[in-house]
Amino acid sequence: MKLFQVVPEIHRFEKFRDFAEAFSLGAEDLIITNRYIYEPVISECGCGCMTLFQEEYGSSEPSDVMINGMLRALSGKKFRRIIAVGGGTVIDIAKVIAVAGEETDVNRLFENVSGLKRNAELFIVPTTCGTGSEVTDISIVNRTALGTKQGLVSRELFASHAVLIPEFIATLPYKAFAASTTDALIHAVESYLSPLATGYTEMFSEKAMSLIIRGYKRVAEDKGSIAECAGDFLTASNYAGIAFGNAGCGTVHAMSYAFGGKYHVAHGESNYQFFIPVLRFYKSKSPDGKIKRLEELLCSELDGGIKGLEELLGRIMDRKPMSAYGATEADVADFAESTVKNQQRLLGRSCVPICEEDIRGIYAACLR
Repeated sequence: MKLFQVVPEIHRFEKFRDFAEAFSLGAEDLIITNRYIYEPVISECGCGCMTLFQEEYGSSEPSDVMINGMLRALSGKKFRRIIAVGGGTVIDIAKVIAVAGEETDVNRLFENVSGLKRNAELFIVPTTCGTGSEVTDISIVNRTALGTKQGLVSRELFASHAVLIPEFIATLPYKAFAASTTDALIHAVESYLSPLATGYTEMFSEKAMSLIIRGYKRVAEDKGSIAECAGDFLTASNYAGIAFGNAGCGTVHAMSYAFGGKYHVAHGESNYQFFIPVLRFYKSKSPDGKIKRLEELLCSELDGGIKGLEELLGRIMDRKPMSAYGATEADVADFAESTVKNQQRLLGRSCVPICEEDIRGIYAACLR
């Protein structure tokens, strides 16, 4: 039985300039990022790298339409290394580009996962503290033809190098900070509860939870403390990524994809929608199971277990009902059916067995 793996080398630099100098970035390298990240920080380094700006091909999270446009723009161009500098969208896109070769339709990559092969060395520099994707082998794509998000999973999607640079985290807009760190917390919790969890993954899950909850206590009292906690949140996100990269995520992520895909809800915000309701479902089905151990861990950090966690999260980020994003009663059955049909990889890592009727009930409860 395989217990644990971490594939990328993990590096830390205080500034992007330090990273650029250490790895001698230059004209043979492609930087995939956002212009608002590139202009104030990366451009000043004078690396002379090729650039690709995600927002020029679409907004929101990565879709097959957006990625296909970027693949066409890169057709015929040669680069030795890909440096992804951004949040989950940029990172997921860079992973696809690293294995696409001459392919210009990401949907065909889903049809030939076993044949994927990395064509360039991949560096990932996360600029949010939530995705953890710098250490995982999955890229999430909104497959518009299917009406849901799906994960492209392959060892070829692992980065060669994960690079942590707190400089980017310290200046995150508050909403992006809240959504991304909530996502990291959910990664930590879901990987802890996963039936694939081991003592190794639990160690990373527990440390990630502790760092995030302690950071949230500070931020809830003083939002100005985010910059001071930036390094801890970035580390926690990385720990959570290592944990879920091995043990996986479960029902929360499974349910978020149909809803987030249809209404273009940011990943962390979409996951937050179902986080506490799913934990309560787990507790109702198996109160003496792994959820009990989770509550004991939570109680060591804050009062009230799951209830206390809900209250703390409410001080960090408002949770709106699904209807606030446009969801209707008609979506409930459709989302439940889509989740069962398209997200078995995630549902198989649920803390307790869950069926379509159960999922439909959680969606209904979250609607209003």
